[in-house]
Amino acid sequence: MAKRERQSNIELLRILAIIGVIVLHYNNPGVGGGMSFVRQGSVNYYILYILQAVFDCGVNLFILISGYFLCRTKKVSLWKPIELTVQVMLFSEGVYLAQVIAKQSALSVKTMFTSMIPANYFLILYCAVYILAPFINALIDRLNDRNLRTLVVIGIVLFSVYPTIVDVLGEIDGEEIIGLSTIGKYGSQWGYSLVNFLLMYLIGAYLFRSNGGIKEWKTVSLLGIFVLSAAAVFGWSMLNVKFGYFKEPSAWEYCNPLIILIAVVVFVLFGRLSLGTNKVINKLAEGVFSVFLLHSVLLKHIPIERFVQGNVFVMLLHIAACAVGLYLACWCVHMVYHFITDPIFAKLSAGHKLEIRVDEPAAAADGQ
Repeated sequence: MAKRERQSNIELLRILAIIGVIVLHYNNPGVGGGMSFVRQGSVNYYILYILQAVFDCGVNLFILISGYFLCRTKKVSLWKPIELTVQVMLFSEGVYLAQVIAKQSALSVKTMFTSMIPANYFLILYCAVYILAPFINALIDRLNDRNLRTLVVIGIVLFSVYPTIVDVLGEIDGEEIIGLSTIGKYGSQWGYSLVNFLLMYLIGAYLFRSNGGIKEWKTVSLLGIFVLSAAAVFGWSMLNVKFGYFKEPSAWEYCNPLIILIAVVVFVLFGRLSLGTNKVINKLAEGVFSVFLLHSVLLKHIPIERFVQGNVFVMLLHIAACAVGLYLACWCVHMVYHFITDPIFAKLSAGHKLEIRVDEPAAAADGQ
């Protein structure tokens, strides 16, 4: 079967979403360190927090896009999660060996082994959702539009609004509240959970089903919602800072209803773009996962401190240059990697068909 041509407007959104993730990690104290180095109360300080509010929806967007385009499928190939897992393992091992060669790490058999463990939260959760997709879709197909809408609303209330309220109460109390969240005993996990991924998948499926109604929204209204939501997240994050909650502010949690709303609005806005089939955009978008895996490693070697403490316009140019430059550098690695591995996986998948399929119920098949 011929491959379906990807929609360039959504491929462009995927590129911008991963660029947003790079910006988030530019800011992240544990990666690029921008928010650790910037002077509190400076113009640069507020700019970084605004960028955080705007781009924090990136991960949610990836899963929402998957839900939108996967919600009709009755089968999935297991070769996809296998390929992604192998890529994570080889990239991790490659990074470690590069650090050994550069004398940044000592050579160790134990570390060589542990580097191969695919401990990547996005990979594991995405693969879980992908494997479950045909079964989720079969359940969704049994719901009429009203019931599906009700399910989405219940999901948002139970797994976005309520757990976020619990986290806010914990911030006010100064200590995480154990056993009160609907996500798990230890709270919402800041949205890094299968529950949040499944919720975003469900919202994506709902957007596909209700596509006609979504188009009735005016673009100016959607832009207004985006600006107000981002402004609310920014103000929320300022309150988090005031109360001294730095570990993972509730404002930036992926399960935060405002972060989810921003992802939905951005997706709908890009869904309205008419770009046709742009081969350059589609080709660049192929490297998104490789960029996700590699950019943090490279970002740690960029001198961010002096830029976030300097002129605001120079800082913005530096952020843009880092995002685009890292994307292109990682994309080049992606091209080399897939040039080598694609023929291998093509041969393996041709000889061994691995798939999960959900068949129609027997009664439906018999026309009963």
